[in-house]
Amino acid sequence: MSTIIVIESITPQVAVEFSADQGAQGGQGVTGPTGPTGPTGPTGATGAASTVPGPTGATGPAGATGPTGATGPTGAASTVPGPTGPTGPAGATGPTGPTGAASTVAGPTGATGPAGATGPTGPQGAVGSTGPTGPTGPQGPTGFVGPVGATGPTGPIGATGPQGVTGAIGATGATGPTGSIGVTGPVGATGPTGATGPQGIQGATGPVGATGPTGADSTVPGPTGATGPAGATGPTGPTGADSTVPGPTGPTGPTGPIGLTGATGPVGATGATGATGPAGAVTSIIAGTNITISPVGGTGDVTINASGGGAGAAFSEFLLIGA
Repeated sequence: MSTIIVIESITPQVAVEFSADQGAQGGQGVTGPTGPTGPTGPTGATGAASTVPGPTGATGPAGATGPTGATGPTGAASTVPGPTGPTGPAGATGPTGPTGAASTVAGPTGATGPAGATGPTGPQGAVGSTGPTGPTGPQGPTGFVGPVGATGPTGPIGATGPQGVTGAIGATGATGPTGSIGVTGPVGATGPTGATGPQGIQGATGPVGATGPTGADSTVPGPTGATGPAGATGPTGPTGADSTVPGPTGPTGPTGPIGLTGATGPVGATGATGATGPAGAVTSIIAGTNITISPVGGTGDVTINASGGGAGAAFSEFLLIGA
């Protein structure tokens, strides 16, 4: 027989004892208010900057093209190219003439127009890989523990229904805060005393020995003779009055079969949740006899496995010590 408990954290320290000899489970007590939240510890140091640059964001759209400058006057033909004059204002665009033959001489480059307006910023590039995490700052002091709420009244114990088929074990969810321990239910009634076994047969009475001869009277008492065999049992006398002193208790008969457990009573209403208590942490797990923990260090998600020694054997204790 075994019990598996998964505990993330528990504050304050709590000692829990499990036993297979307990009565029917009582209803769930009302949850006490949670203590106030402890102060937040200081923020750890910022990790070092990443040495891997993130990808470059997309290029924004090109700005609008500025207006074309005016064409300067044509100079006299020269064998030496003169300097390029300033560009005159652009004239009205005439109708498009027929396309001339392609020139083999490149014309002079006009002055650069003013820079167009800056286009909208492109989308943000992907974030670069995160640099290594800096060392964790020291843990802030633990806030004081809030008062324990009063235990709610125990609901009536209903009859236990038949046990259903055990489903597949799902993944273990995060363990919520431990509620207060409910009141232990009453001990089940003792089964009826078994019937007394039959009386053994009485052995036959031995024969009475012959009487010896009578000796002469003596002034000195002789030794007492050996006790003769018991005579035959006479008829049973009338039943005497009832005794006022109780006789010894006969041996207990075998225990009768255990009756069906009653159905579980309805769960009482959950009380209002109090303010969140301080974020305590388990710093040490001390395991007793037949207790195993995983991982052995007792940090992170800890599984506690308690194994008993058969029916009726009480489990050992284990102690959780909070920070």
